Amino acid sequence: MDEKEKVLLIQKISEDIMRLSVKDKRGKHESGQDKAIELLARAMREWTVMYLNPHSHHEDILKGTLAKVRIAYNALDGEKKQPKLVIKRL
Repeated sequence: MDEKEKVLLIQKISEDIMRLSVKDKRGKHESGQDKAIELLARAMREWTVMYLNPHSHHEDILKGTLAKVRIAYNALDGEKKQPKLVIKRL
């Protein structure tokens, strides 16, 4: 498998992850981990688009990718810091 085929495989897997993520949301509450997984998959896909297309606008793609990675990090970090709410019935 050459370099381009590996990048195309990464792109396909990223798209599959995004598809599964969107498919699984149907009315469910989305956790921080779910959001982070989808954002990281989107970031990886953008990265592969940039890698495969030397004529793409790299600066814009890098800004978007970096934003998604930061948001994913914040989603995971924020989930750790939030206290778990426990409701007890009397």
